[in-house]
Amino acid sequence: MKPQIQTDVVIVGAGPIGLTLANLLANLGVRTILAERAATVSDEPRAISITDESLRVMQQLGIMDRLAPEMLMDTGARYFGRNGQLLAEVRARQPRLGQPAKSQFDQPVLAQLLLEAALSRPLVTVCFNTEARHVVSDRDGARLELASQGQVQAVNCKWVIACDGGRSSTRTQLGITLEGSTQVERWIVIDVVNSRHAPTPYSQFHCNGKRPCVVVPGVKGRCRYEFMLMPHDDPEAVLEPDSVIRLVAPYQVIDAGDIRRAAVYVAQQRIAQTYRKGRVLLAGDAAHLMPPFAGQGLNAGVRDAANLAWKLAASVRGEAPDALLDTYEQERRPHAAEMVRLSYRIGKVVMSTSPMLTALRDWSISALGLVPAAKAWIVGMRFLRQPHHVHGCVRPPSNRVPPAVARLVGKALAQPRVRTERDQVCWLDSLLGPEWATVHFRTDGWIEVAHRTLPAPAVVQDADGLFDDVSASGAVLLVRPDRYVAAAAADREELPHVIAGLDGLLPHLGEALGMGKPRRPAPAPQVGSALA
Repeated sequence: MKPQIQTDVVIVGAGPIGLTLANLLANLGVRTILAERAATVSDEPRAISITDESLRVMQQLGIMDRLAPEMLMDTGARYFGRNGQLLAEVRARQPRLGQPAKSQFDQPVLAQLLLEAALSRPLVTVCFNTEARHVVSDRDGARLELASQGQVQAVNCKWVIACDGGRSSTRTQLGITLEGSTQVERWIVIDVVNSRHAPTPYSQFHCNGKRPCVVVPGVKGRCRYEFMLMPHDDPEAVLEPDSVIRLVAPYQVIDAGDIRRAAVYVAQQRIAQTYRKGRVLLAGDAAHLMPPFAGQGLNAGVRDAANLAWKLAASVRGEAPDALLDTYEQERRPHAAEMVRLSYRIGKVVMSTSPMLTALRDWSISALGLVPAAKAWIVGMRFLRQPHHVHGCVRPPSNRVPPAVARLVGKALAQPRVRTERDQVCWLDSLLGPEWATVHFRTDGWIEVAHRTLPAPAVVQDADGLFDDVSASGAVLLVRPDRYVAAAAADREELPHVIAGLDGLLPHLGEALGMGKPRRPAPAPQVGSALA
């Protein structure tokens, strides 16, 4: 065995989630080893839908200029009934985070771009053909072995993050169980290339009650088809090229050379009993598995990575107690569980084959379209709720904070284009930096952004009107590195007291922001909850 090596974090699994986390940690100055048992990143096109929040992270990592040409941007979905009639057309109308609410992407392209980004960061060491094993931890850190090509390397680190997928060997070794169930229905997923149809910006859900089908278009001739298998279908025979060609024929004419991938799968709806054991944490599919119908699997994992990265960095630097890492599960597990349930419910709508139930479903959806509020809820994709942290690293606002400002606490900060005093236009995130920041809505209508790496506050105006409800309020938002609003102050005078309210989790935050500590902290509710 080689001599032991030291690092800050070991990530097990170099899929999109592990790579995203490694890049985010490097941006925060954290040394990371990324261990992957395969020879390189996967070339299988698995996940296909990506949300604005995930794209915001890709923007932060600097790969959006190369990723965007490979995506069908700003897409929605169309649901068709048992007779082929259009039941509903859904599409988010007003993106808030600077990116389209939903887009279609190619996972191998994303994985390769994330790998290139990781390899360009000196603080990331990528180890392919490497198995992580014998993970143990105590209050001070973790130890494990990395085995590669007959060589074994002992590693000491402060944290281990399991991003090794739904069949996570790390999770199994730790004895963490998955709660939930396995879907009864089997599906075949077919990815084709050389599509001759111009892609429309809508996924199609054909809820025909005979053989439900999902069609997801892409760019550069890519398209995905998913068909529910019937009890009489042979799961091996349906994978034969002739069978695949027949399945796709009603939608597109293909030949065997156009088949990029065909695989039979059974969806899972499961979530880990706990996201943490000692100094080991779970993220991505290692923590949660969900059916594909809401397109949230990969996106839930990217949220995990963004939530976890800055907390790990604070711990590694000695700037936060161990309790800060407990807020990862507090904040992420409830929303992941909600996305699992939503995906399951959408699947039930799509997969029904009962003539009576499909007729009732079609009638119910059509009837809901006659109720304006219900129609807006469906058409605007409002059923796809964004995370709203009410427990964790958030602080409830005082009654001095205007209601419109208070409602932002615990949610992702909007990202408008902003105009500087020199009449230059840029995205708000380009000014926020990688660490904590404050956003002050000055009473003169200007917005002041400050953090410790800016020599002076940036003064800008909202060019898109996303902050109209809070403009000129005088309020100050305390924004976390993952772009979520941790707290709000009624004015700059209240801000030091608000920061002091997070001392239990981040005792040095005030100094980092140049605020110091107030002489007499104002009474505040207990850290760990925020207004719903």
